[in-house]
Amino acid sequence: MYDHQINPQAIVKPNSFIGLMTLYESNYLKLFDLVPNFRDLEGTYIANTPNENDILFTINEKTKHTISFSMSYIFEDSLGIEFEPNMKVNVYLDGRLAQVSGINEDQNNSIFNKIAHSHGDIINLLWRNNMIFNKWLEHIGDKEYYFS
Repeated sequence: MYDHQINPQAIVKPNSFIGLMTLYESNYLKLFDLVPNFRDLEGTYIANTPNENDILFTINEKTKHTISFSMSYIFEDSLGIEFEPNMKVNVYLDGRLAQVSGINEDQNNSIFNKIAHSHGDIINLLWRNNMIFNKWLEHIGDKEYYFS
Protein backbone atom coordinates (compact mmCIF):
# COMPACT_ATOMS: atom_id res chain seq x y z
CA MET A 1 0.00 0.00 0.00
CA TYR A 2 1.26 3.48 -0.90
CA ASP A 3 1.05 6.25 1.68
CA HIS A 4 -1.49 8.15 -0.44
CA GLN A 5 -3.78 5.12 -0.31
CA ILE A 6 -4.27 5.41 3.45
CA ASN A 7 -7.90 4.72 4.27
CA PRO A 8 -8.19 6.40 7.70
CA GLN A 9 -11.55 4.95 8.65
CA ALA A 10 -10.26 1.41 8.03
CA ILE A 11 -7.03 1.46 10.04
CA VAL A 12 -8.00 3.43 13.15
CA LYS A 13 -11.13 4.14 15.10
CA PRO A 14 -13.17 6.93 13.46
CA ASN A 15 -13.75 10.07 15.56
CA SER A 16 -10.66 9.40 17.69
CA PHE A 17 -7.65 11.68 18.05
CA ILE A 18 -5.36 9.10 16.43
CA GLY A 19 -7.89 8.64 13.65
CA LEU A 20 -7.98 12.38 13.10
CA MET A 21 -4.18 12.61 12.82
CA THR A 22 -4.20 9.72 10.34
CA LEU A 23 -6.87 11.51 8.35
CA TYR A 24 -4.78 14.71 8.29
CA GLU A 25 -1.83 12.70 7.01
CA SER A 26 -3.97 11.07 4.34
CA ASN A 27 -5.25 14.52 3.28
CA TYR A 28 -1.66 15.77 2.96
CA LEU A 29 -0.53 12.80 0.88
CA LYS A 30 -3.54 12.97 -1.45
CA LEU A 31 -3.10 16.71 -1.90
CA PHE A 32 0.57 16.35 -2.88
CA ASP A 33 -0.27 13.40 -5.12
CA LEU A 34 -2.74 15.64 -6.99
CA VAL A 35 -0.52 18.74 -7.01
CA PRO A 36 3.14 17.66 -6.69
CA ASN A 37 4.38 21.27 -6.92
CA PHE A 38 1.97 22.45 -4.20
CA ARG A 39 4.77 24.15 -2.19
CA ASP A 40 5.52 26.41 -5.17
CA LEU A 41 1.97 27.62 -5.80
CA GLU A 42 1.02 31.28 -5.35
CA GLY A 43 -2.28 33.01 -6.11
CA THR A 44 -5.39 31.53 -7.66
CA TYR A 45 -5.89 28.54 -9.95
CA ILE A 46 -8.76 26.83 -11.70
CA ALA A 47 -8.84 23.02 -11.76
CA ASN A 48 -10.95 21.49 -14.49
CA THR A 49 -11.86 18.25 -16.15
CA PRO A 50 -14.51 17.37 -18.75
CA ASN A 51 -18.14 17.04 -17.57
CA GLU A 52 -17.47 18.29 -14.02
CA ASN A 53 -17.67 21.67 -12.32
CA ASP A 54 -14.45 23.67 -12.21
CA ILE A 55 -12.73 24.12 -8.84
CA LEU A 56 -11.40 27.47 -7.65
CA PHE A 57 -8.19 26.98 -5.68
CA THR A 58 -6.59 29.97 -3.88
CA ILE A 59 -3.41 30.16 -1.81
CA ASN A 60 -4.35 32.54 1.02
CA GLU A 61 -1.16 32.59 3.10
CA LYS A 62 2.28 31.00 3.09
CA THR A 63 4.89 30.82 5.82
CA LYS A 64 7.98 28.65 6.14
CA HIS A 65 6.06 25.68 7.56
CA THR A 66 2.39 26.38 6.77
CA ILE A 67 0.29 27.02 3.67
CA SER A 68 -3.34 28.07 3.99
CA PHE A 69 -5.62 27.73 1.00
CA SER A 70 -9.26 27.59 0.04
CA MET A 71 -11.05 25.56 -2.58
CA SER A 72 -14.60 25.59 -3.93
CA TYR A 73 -16.59 24.20 -6.79
CA ILE A 74 -17.75 26.89 -9.19
CA PHE A 75 -21.50 26.61 -9.84
CA GLU A 76 -22.84 28.83 -12.63
CA ASP A 77 -26.47 29.27 -13.59
CA SER A 78 -28.77 32.02 -14.86
CA LEU A 79 -28.85 33.61 -11.38
CA GLY A 80 -25.07 33.96 -11.12
CA ILE A 81 -22.06 32.15 -9.73
CA GLU A 82 -21.83 30.30 -6.40
CA PHE A 83 -18.74 28.89 -4.74
CA GLU A 84 -19.37 25.79 -2.62
CA PRO A 85 -18.16 24.49 -0.22
CA ASN A 86 -15.59 27.31 0.28
CA MET A 87 -13.35 24.95 2.21
CA LYS A 88 -10.41 26.43 4.11
CA VAL A 89 -7.40 24.15 4.62
CA ASN A 90 -4.15 24.52 6.55
CA VAL A 91 -1.19 22.47 5.35
CA TYR A 92 1.56 21.86 7.90
CA LEU A 93 4.64 21.12 5.80
CA ASP A 94 6.88 20.10 8.69
CA GLY A 95 4.29 17.68 10.11
CA ARG A 96 3.07 16.52 6.67
CA LEU A 97 -0.56 17.16 7.66
CA ALA A 98 -3.50 18.91 5.95
CA GLN A 99 -6.39 20.01 8.17
CA VAL A 100 -9.71 21.57 7.21
CA SER A 101 -10.14 24.70 9.32
CA GLY A 102 -13.56 25.67 8.01
CA ILE A 103 -16.34 24.98 5.56
CA ASN A 104 -18.59 27.82 4.40
CA GLU A 105 -17.90 29.93 7.45
CA ASP A 106 -19.52 32.92 5.75
CA GLN A 107 -22.71 31.13 4.71
CA ASN A 108 -24.96 29.95 7.54
CA ASN A 109 -27.52 28.44 5.15
CA SER A 110 -25.05 26.30 3.23
CA ILE A 111 -25.94 22.65 2.75
CA PHE A 112 -22.32 21.64 3.40
CA ASN A 113 -22.31 23.67 6.60
CA LYS A 114 -25.47 21.98 7.89
CA ILE A 115 -24.06 18.50 7.20
CA ALA A 116 -20.60 19.16 8.64
CA HIS A 117 -21.83 20.97 11.76
CA SER A 118 -24.71 18.71 12.72
CA HIS A 119 -22.95 17.82 16.00
CA GLY A 120 -21.10 20.08 18.39
CA ASP A 121 -18.41 17.64 19.54
CA ILE A 122 -15.06 18.95 18.29
CA ILE A 123 -13.50 15.60 17.32
CA ASN A 124 -16.67 14.64 15.44
CA LEU A 125 -16.75 18.02 13.72
CA LEU A 126 -13.10 17.84 12.72
CA TRP A 127 -13.55 14.24 11.56
CA ARG A 128 -16.55 15.15 9.38
CA ASN A 129 -14.90 18.21 7.83
CA ASN A 130 -11.71 16.33 7.06
CA MET A 131 -13.52 13.26 5.71
CA ILE A 132 -15.35 15.56 3.28
CA PHE A 133 -11.97 16.97 2.18
CA ASN A 134 -10.40 13.50 1.96
CA LYS A 135 -13.20 12.15 -0.21
CA TRP A 136 -13.18 15.29 -2.34
CA LEU A 137 -9.45 14.83 -2.99
CA GLU A 138 -10.15 11.22 -4.03
CA HIS A 139 -12.88 12.43 -6.40
CA ILE A 140 -10.59 15.07 -7.92
CA GLY A 141 -7.92 12.42 -8.48
CA ASP A 142 -10.38 9.93 -9.94
CA LYS A 143 -11.75 12.55 -12.36
CA GLU A 144 -8.22 13.62 -13.37
CA TYR A 145 -8.66 17.33 -12.78
CA TYR A 146 -5.97 19.55 -14.29
CA PHE A 147 -4.77 22.56 -12.28
CA SER A 148 -4.01 25.61 -14.43
